This record gives sequence, C-alpha cells and structure tokens, in this order.
Amino acid sequence: MEVPGPLLDAFIYYITVIAVCEGARHVADRLFDKKGNVHRFIIEFLGTLQVTTTIYENAVIDIHLGRQAFAFTLFSMGIVFALCNRTAFCSPLAPIEQFLFGRLRLSELIQTLVAQFSAGYFAFSFARTIWLRAYSTTDAHSNILGLMESCGFNHPYPIYYHLAFELIGTFIVRHVLTRATSESRDSRIRFVFPALFMAAVFTGTVTFVGDQALDPLVASTLFYGCRGLSFENFMFVYWIAPTIGWMASAYWDSLGEEDAKKKAAKEKKAEKKRVKKNE
Repeated sequence: MEVPGPLLDAFIYYITVIAVCEGARHVADRLFDKKGNVHRFIIEFLGTLQVTTTIYENAVIDIHLGRQAFAFTLFSMGIVFALCNRTAFCSPLAPIEQFLFGRLRLSELIQTLVAQFSAGYFAFSFARTIWLRAYSTTDAHSNILGLMESCGFNHPYPIYYHLAFELIGTFIVRHVLTRATSESRDSRIRFVFPALFMAAVFTGTVTFVGDQALDPLVASTLFYGCRGLSFENFMFVYWIAPTIGWMASAYWDSLGEEDAKKKAAKEKKAEKKRVKKNE
C-alpha cells in the first residue's frame, strides 16, 4: 500500500519536533539541577515549543487527509504531550491562575511566561526550518507556508459570537479537565481523557465555529498578525475572553473548596462535642 505523500511528510515533521524537544530535555536533565530555575525554564520552553510547533502541521493533516485524520492526530499528539510534558504548563492560563490564588510566586510566573512566549515566538521559525531544511519541501508544505505567511481569519459568525465561544469554552475546558484529572480518578482516565477531550473539542471547533484557540498563546502563535481582525479585537477575543472564562471556572471551584472546608470544620466541631458529651 502506497503511503500518501502528505502523511509521510507530516510523520517526519512530528517525529522531528518530538525528537528534538525530547532530546533537549534529556540534555537539560543531565546538565542542570532538576529543582533549579534554569531547568524549569528549559522544560517550560521545550514543552511549549513542542505544542506550538506541532500545531502548524495539523493543518496539513486536515487539508490533505480529512477531519477524521485530524482528530486522530490531535489525540495522538495529546498522548505524546502527556508522556513528554514533565509538569510544563504550556499555556499562560494555568500559571496565571496559580499566581492569583497564591500557589505561584511572581518570579515563577514571570519565568514561566517568558519561557512560553519565547517558545511561541520561535515556533514558526522552527516549523519553517523543518519544512525547508529537514527535507525537500513538498506541495503540502509549500501550500501551508503560503497560508501561514498570508493568513486571514475564518470567522463565519459575528465577532462577539467568537468572543463568547472563547469565554465559555475555556470555562468548560478547565471545568472538565480539572475534574477528569483529579487524584480521585483512575490513572488511566487522567492519562487518556484530556487528549481525547481536547481532540473532540478542537475538531468540533474547526468544523462548526472557525478559528478559535481556547488558549491565548496558541492564538498568538497561529493568528497574530492575520488579516481581518484589529489588534484590539484580537486581544478581546483571544486574550481577555479566555482569561476571564478560565478564571471564572477557577473562582467557581474556590467557592466549592471554601464550602467544603467550612463543612469539614463544622463536622469536626460537632464530633468534638459528641466526644465531650459521651465523656
């Protein structure tokens, strides 16, 4: 059976990205203290670089191999991410949440964001280097290069629909993932479900909604500078809306945690009273 050219090209691309990033992680493990700031910066940078660089190739899969192959690729890359991640956030939303709720210091937040934005900035250059240097550029990659260099937004609905989708979508994504990956869940569910869920979300989004990211860094990597959206609208749709949605979910959970603590304190107090009464 003959392997389609775009499939072989995409396979080489993904393997190259994963091998380079994972190889660099192993080098960092050997050279730097795993608890040190330098190591954490490198791991965050490489994790984000791997995610943002593989995103570009997903378009090749979608255009040349169809939506089902696109969904399977998203799921596969999600599994690879889970295997290689090593605690990298790869999104600004989670570290911002941890900072706002007092679980991350300001210096750690800044370090994380610098690593992420550095990776996002270099992602297209990395992708372009693979396309042009790793092997001869095929028609599939030539077309993608053209699309990336002269991109325009695919917004089939009024802009406020897309803004609402980013806000509500990030709320739902965080709400679902935090529950699916809690310690009370089976380890196999915690490992597989996020990749399956996000593959379904992004496949549905591309099919029915258009250019959405549900993550400010991914949006900036893919869409910043594209025609059809002013800077102000870009920030509202792809930065402010998803940040509000994510933090709203975090705040919702914090209220539940407070209620649970109060309930536990009341039960503990009642138990002490019962013990004293029995004495």
